[in-house]
Amino acid sequence: MESKIFNLGLSVEAISLYLILFDLDFSKVSLEMENIEPRWNAPRDLLEKAVDELEMNRVISKKGQALAINPAAVWTETKSA
Repeated sequence: MESKIFNLGLSVEAISLYLILFDLDFSKVSLEMENIEPRWNAPRDLLEKAVDELEMNRVISKKGQALAINPAAVWTETKSA
C-alpha cells in the first residue's frame, strides 16, 4: 500500500475505497463492482463519488468494467475533498 494516499487530501470515502481496492488487488481479485460492493458498507452513491474522486486524482483508471490502481507517481493532490 502506498502511504501517499493519506497525503492527497482525499475524502474518507475515497481513502476507504482505495484500501478496499488495494486489498482486492493484493489478493488477486478483479477490481469489479461485484467484488467491491460486498466490502463497501456505505450507500451506493458514496461509492460512486469515491470512484469518481479516485479517478479524478488519477489514483485509479477504469478498464472496461474493472478498475485499475495507477502507479503512485501519477497520483495528483486535490484541494477540496
